[in-house]
Amino acid sequence: MAKYQVSLVERPAGWQPTSPDDVPPRPGKPVSALTSTDDLFSAVRQAIEYNESDGTESAGRWAVVVEPGNLGRTWPGARLCTPLAYKVAAIWWPTGWEPKSPLDVPNCVWRAQGEPTDHLISYQEAIATVQSLNHQGMSQAAVRWYVVMAIENEPISHTVSLDPSGTETTVKVRKIHLVRGDQGGCGDCSHCPAHSFDCAKADLEAGIHSISDLSHRPIDLGG
Repeated sequence: MAKYQVSLVERPAGWQPTSPDDVPPRPGKPVSALTSTDDLFSAVRQAIEYNESDGTESAGRWAVVVEPGNLGRTWPGARLCTPLAYKVAAIWWPTGWEPKSPLDVPNCVWRAQGEPTDHLISYQEAIATVQSLNHQGMSQAAVRWYVVMAIENEPISHTVSLDPSGTETTVKVRKIHLVRGDQGGCGDCSHCPAHSFDCAKADLEAGIHSISDLSHRPIDLGG
């Protein structure tokens, strides 16, 4: 079974999505599946293409991306992956690597994880932020480089614990993906000490990582 699936749900009358990968409030069970793929971004692109096509609203259908076979909060048999959220992460500038554009992402970052900011932003805001910061870095010989990270909607795990002091801790773990935009490449690795390695010769598949959201709140234990 493929990892991601583009599914169709009923589009509520009068609902106005905030983005082409948005999800209707309290969506009903999927009525059919459009396609399946191993790549999240391919699935999201196909869902967006469907949602932006002529006649979608009149047909009363809306495309969402799910991971079938995994427990979700909306549906028990599929985890809802859209809408995606985005963060900007700072990484160390790889030794000897030279970007050709502010939107380049070095291949070696696919196997690393930067520290993302806490602020969720849109894809357009994330791309604009990265482009601005990296443009400055290219001009000033910076030691850090910035990349965009996409965060899936529903968590892959959700745990709640209560300690003796009366503090409830909630941990939600979500999948994150490093984004290489259409206008970005892998840069120039010819001066990297590892330039003879496979990562410098061809694009690598993006690794999938996870990120944890922690929240705490006091609970009255009545004692």
